[in-house]
Amino acid sequence: MPTTLVRRGCHGYRRTFFSHSTLTRVALAGAVLALAALAPGAAAQQGAGGTITGTVVDASSGEPLPGAAVSIAGTRLGDIAKSGGRFRITVPAGHWALRARLLGYALATDSVIVADGATVEHDFRLQRSVASLSEVVVTGTRQPGRTAVDAPVPVDVLTAQQIQQSGLTETSQILELLAPSFNFPRPTLTDGTDHIRPASLRGLAPDQVLVLINGKRRHTSALVNINGSVGRGSMAVDLNAIPASAIDHIEILRDGAAAQYGSDAIAGVINIILKSTAPGELTAEVGQTNRGDGRVLQGAGNYSWALPRGGYLDLSAELRARDSTNRTGPDLRQQYFDGDPRNDIPQLNGRIDHWTGDPRLRGGAGMVNFSLPLASGVEVYSFGGVNFVNGLAAGFFRRALDDRTVRALYPNGFLPLIESHIWDVSGAAGVKGKTAGWSWDLGSVLGGNSFRYDVDHSVNVSMGTNSPTTFYAGTMKFDQWTTTLDVQRGFDIGWAEPLSVAWGAEVRRDHYAIDAGDSASWMHGDAPILDGPDSGKVAPAGAQVFPGFQPGDAESVSRTNVAGYVDLATNPVEQLLVDVAGRAEHYSDFGNTYTGKVAVRYEPVKGWALRGSVSNGFRAPSLGQEFFSTTSTNFIVVNGVTTPFDIRTFPVTSGEARALGAQPLRPEKSRNYSAGVAIQPIKTLSFTADYYHIGITDRVVLSGNFVGADVQQLLADSGFTNVSGGRFFTNAIDTRSEGIDLVLESGFDLGGAGTLRFTGGYNHNHTKVTHVDPTPPQLASHQEVLFDRVERGRIEAGQPKDNVRLNADWSRRGLNVALTESRFGSVETFGTDTTGANDQVFGAKWITDLSLSYRFTGGLRLTAGADNLFDVYPDKNIPANSFGGIFIYNGISPFGFNGAFYYVKVGIGI
Repeated sequence: MPTTLVRRGCHGYRRTFFSHSTLTRVALAGAVLALAALAPGAAAQQGAGGTITGTVVDASSGEPLPGAAVSIAGTRLGDIAKSGGRFRITVPAGHWALRARLLGYALATDSVIVADGATVEHDFRLQRSVASLSEVVVTGTRQPGRTAVDAPVPVDVLTAQQIQQSGLTETSQILELLAPSFNFPRPTLTDGTDHIRPASLRGLAPDQVLVLINGKRRHTSALVNINGSVGRGSMAVDLNAIPASAIDHIEILRDGAAAQYGSDAIAGVINIILKSTAPGELTAEVGQTNRGDGRVLQGAGNYSWALPRGGYLDLSAELRARDSTNRTGPDLRQQYFDGDPRNDIPQLNGRIDHWTGDPRLRGGAGMVNFSLPLASGVEVYSFGGVNFVNGLAAGFFRRALDDRTVRALYPNGFLPLIESHIWDVSGAAGVKGKTAGWSWDLGSVLGGNSFRYDVDHSVNVSMGTNSPTTFYAGTMKFDQWTTTLDVQRGFDIGWAEPLSVAWGAEVRRDHYAIDAGDSASWMHGDAPILDGPDSGKVAPAGAQVFPGFQPGDAESVSRTNVAGYVDLATNPVEQLLVDVAGRAEHYSDFGNTYTGKVAVRYEPVKGWALRGSVSNGFRAPSLGQEFFSTTSTNFIVVNGVTTPFDIRTFPVTSGEARALGAQPLRPEKSRNYSAGVAIQPIKTLSFTADYYHIGITDRVVLSGNFVGADVQQLLADSGFTNVSGGRFFTNAIDTRSEGIDLVLESGFDLGGAGTLRFTGGYNHNHTKVTHVDPTPPQLASHQEVLFDRVERGRIEAGQPKDNVRLNADWSRRGLNVALTESRFGSVETFGTDTTGANDQVFGAKWITDLSLSYRFTGGLRLTAGADNLFDVYPDKNIPANSFGGIFIYNGISPFGFNGAFYYVKVGIGI
């Protein structure tokens, strides 16, 4: 197919996050949007009227509810309840429908009559909503006012209260705690993946779930996960770049939605809604594990200002520091050459030399969310933020007897360290309004992520004693610019509900770049191995733990795509909802693609509904999967011996990849089927059960590592020397994922004893590799495997097949107690031995989290709690997988291996 991929030179990107041309286009787009918004508003006049004032309180306790949104139905007029629950709205004279809403409470409505110059007092007493299924959602539907229980597909709503009840500070960990279909393992010794850990939904790849912020597409990180972890080969969104203190609530659409939102929405959609009307608060948290490490210090603040006509400005900021954890066993291997007397010194043997656990992180983040309705009825909005993280993690320890050590510099060996400098920046601006009955939203969002590698406490052995010990190893960058137009209107055609007609368009540009590292980080010097049995032989080149990006790795590539969609939804009769969507997209490098979706909900009896959907989807390979190139050291078991290999990741377009039989990448294609029930017999009880079937063809994966003398000879015969092994991305497999999601929510108003809310969730998921492409002839003759059993095991058994979340939440006045029981299902690792001798199953574990919180008069809130209260650890590695007993636990564990974590949080309203 024709390709119009833009490729630029490899220079000029080292100090520029976004290209100058991109910034210019964004500035021009912002100016156009601002003029479009301001022009009609300049001539508008505000008429005379009156004022509505009042107080919003909790119906059970009578406590004020600051942060409640009070609005006039059918308009953009409204206010945010301040301290004491007070609100004030100026409206034209007339008869108005007044609404009050706060997440976690049921919507309250009433009517008021306002005369010119009059002030009307009206109070609201909100009833606590014990089921989040009654919350209005915006994900997965274009119809306004649709609730989660009314939706034809499953949507989870995670509230700010649920987010705050845990001592967890990372957004990904919070999602895993609250959503059983979400998985967030804690890999270690995986280079950059230690610093940006990928997460997944329904057992699929991290890049097969679409992430939105306020309904707008979120950019992915620049990191390509290439080492041995769940999500190997993917470029995923860094969810932890979004501070939890800025989140109002999260909507998780557990259904394929490519026809509605485009590429990546195969497993579903995570839509993070930022705070807009929340009461201001400053918080501080301190905590650590019961081993005394992993200390967390975090300070956060959030404040909202009410602007005219129901507008708002919300600012959030966080500063955080997390110390590392280490659960490594002693290194009992011989450390020095035979005959070295240091082998007999006890304190130099059996040391804790390695580092397996969480990295050390230091960073901060800020988010802004802004909306200002103009007098003309047009609303100007903007949101975005910045996140910075400086991380530190380790690789494998290099012993003094290792040929990868310069003993004159490190006489006792050394532990090389990877230091990351990660920047994540985003900004969105747009206007929306209503014209001739059509609601429209025109917006543009630019976001990007950069990941800089520095290598510390290391050496380039081929430079001998002249080698530096600190290296700049290069930077990866990704930025994305997306502009969307969304239009919707309801038409009364005589059916039970108006026909909702939504249509829109999207233009997106992706840009990916790699900057080369310092020459010392990758070069091959002239020095041989200086001493030991291999003295005089060729020394390994490049910085140990992470050889830098070479000039040949440096790339700057981009692509564009344009899309259009139509979405029709209505109730022909009151009991039946039908939603039909279609989407067409054109990629500059992959051509055209078409997707569609049909979703149906049938409610024969009030509160008892059947629902289901059929759709197809797609995911275009990321630019990183097409063009990423690097060298990394992998430890591979060969004939029972763990051996280091410097493995090259070849772009599929490179000569080396073609010599190994690589083919150009194709988009993934999927078929999604779901069917379920949604039951809400009473307001305080809801239950949903949904079955899903997701078939994916041409799934993009990173091949196995092709190593050995035969492969080296194959590459040498094609003119590529000094390469000990390689791998590349390929559309090698088809998969089938099937599962079921169960969600139960109930609640009880205990009167003077408070309220009790219970939430239960269960996910069962089974993924099967249904097809593997034949190994290319070039490799088949060398007995290599395109997709080996280790990678097959990672996809089929590397994520839990069963997850359970049980949460009980009791509140009385200012006191709150939250108890969560989580069952993380078993996972399995496959070894390279085809007999399965080194395969290992890590059994299911129950984890208990408990928090106790009290809000004092005056707004002070104190929380104390424990995550993993009973200090549960995953099963230990069997001896064959423990690297001589050094690696006690496996990074595949879905809940990590840090043990119990205790914390205290203090919050004060402002």
